[in-house]
Amino acid sequence: MILLESISFGLAVFIGWLLFDYSKEKQWRKEKIGESFIVGVVGAIGWGVFDLLLLY
Repeated sequence: MILLESISFGLAVFIGWLLFDYSKEKQWRKEKIGESFIVGVVGAIGWGVFDLLLLY
């Protein structure tokens, strides 16, 4: 359950960050996609750690 929540949160952060960057530059760039992916992964890990801390 924690893993599914973390992955869905990370995916939402990735998509949101990607759309935010696209709205500023009006073009898709590989480095912005990579940055969005990293932010999504960090968000998912942070959410998972936070959820585990609240559980125990």
